[in-house]
Amino acid sequence: MFEERKLHPIALIKEIIVNIRQNIVPIFVGFFSAFQAIRRNGFMPTWLLFAILLLLALLILAPAILKYLTYRYTLEDEGIRIKYGLIFRKNIFIPYERIQTIQQKQWFFYMPFNVTQILIETAGTKGKAEGDLSAVPKSVATELRDLREGKQNEMDEIEKESVDNPFDVPKVKESEKPIRTIMLETKQLLLMAVTSSGVLGGFLILLAIFGQFQSAIPDEWLSESYDQIARLGILMFLILAALALLFMWGVSIIATLFKYFQFKVKQFEHHLEIEKGLLQRNHTTIRLERIQGILITESPFRQMLGLVAVKLITAGSSGDNEHSGDILLLPIMKKKEALRVLLEILPNYHITVEQIQKAPKTSLKRFVWIYFIWTIIPAVAVSLLFYPFGLIALLIPLLAIWKAICSYRATAFGLGNGTVLFQARPFLSKTTYLVRKERIQSMQAKRSLWMERSQTNHMQIAMKSGNGSTSAYLRYLESSQATDIYTWYRPES
Repeated sequence: MFEERKLHPIALIKEIIVNIRQNIVPIFVGFFSAFQAIRRNGFMPTWLLFAILLLLALLILAPAILKYLTYRYTLEDEGIRIKYGLIFRKNIFIPYERIQTIQQKQWFFYMPFNVTQILIETAGTKGKAEGDLSAVPKSVATELRDLREGKQNEMDEIEKESVDNPFDVPKVKESEKPIRTIMLETKQLLLMAVTSSGVLGGFLILLAIFGQFQSAIPDEWLSESYDQIARLGILMFLILAALALLFMWGVSIIATLFKYFQFKVKQFEHHLEIEKGLLQRNHTTIRLERIQGILITESPFRQMLGLVAVKLITAGSSGDNEHSGDILLLPIMKKKEALRVLLEILPNYHITVEQIQKAPKTSLKRFVWIYFIWTIIPAVAVSLLFYPFGLIALLIPLLAIWKAICSYRATAFGLGNGTVLFQARPFLSKTTYLVRKERIQSMQAKRSLWMERSQTNHMQIAMKSGNGSTSAYLRYLESSQATDIYTWYRPES
């Protein structure tokens, strides 16, 4: 018989933290109800205090304690078995040969106990890991990988190393030392935080939270605050707004530094390993066979500074939204340096400058025309309905024309030795896809009726991303260019 194992006691604290995060809205409602009761009555009724404590116990403590006390896992010969639950008992069995990814996460309070969280992903994983060992010794991860590799090697011998399985584990034992290690410096992470748009998202979230709980704030507080702002004048109001944005910007910078603290990319013979995080140390292992393509993004501001971010498009997911489909390989780096690193780590994904072709000059008027048509009609309608202030809407077609010119300039493609490059600007950021021919799931050439006269085509390629798919798209290519791409992709006769 195989020995059943328990989770480390620190798992209970982790479950409580997760339950607090998941039930933050009911907790806020409970506390604001207590606040309103004290405000109206001058004291809190005893029954309300007990109701709030009972609510917190039911939402936070009870599920965490029950899961910790009933959770058991067993490493068997054929796979890992997980059982937990009291009323609704769950019994999960995951065969080793079905495991695609083993992720590790280590919170800062895990480190003194030398434990880690292990997420086990299979082909059927959708949004949540099939197996979640929330706090186990680090040795369990090594033991699980050894068992998986041994079972996978047995399957390889039976199937004679089937080429169709992209998750085969090599029989040759890999060296423990990485071939190379790339580590981002603190100044690079600071530059990433400064140039990110996280501050805007945080500001909008803050406004949404204020809107939700505005009714709970005493009216006299609000009216007094509005009167003070009115007395200070518009200049002081703008200064306060700027200070608020600077504060959110500072919070965004600190959050970025915490999230990507000591960001490392380690290259091994058959896989890449990414480490990051201060409060939570994440270890992500990516098999080279799982990589479906490379995505290079350049926001307008970062493009002016010559900076890019590089993501890996992978098949399968880790049960974590952050690691599903797109995995950040290089958060920020100078473009030339990033291309050099990619050439060293993934030499097959390489296109030379000479192999890149731009969209034809005749396509510029088509970009401009389509953007102008889609914006001029609503802009004129708004101008007439809200005259004279609505005239400002006429700026929208001008901005659309500027966007059309930027999209035209970004459109390009490249055909290399088994690798294709699709470059475009679908919205604001410039995107560059590098995809191997064998990873392309499908290719489409589209032509509308009004494109018949100009003999232009839209081209689209699809590839796996997570448990779904993603697409790269080019618009208004010449027929000869579309034919070149199709001929390159067509299987050799």
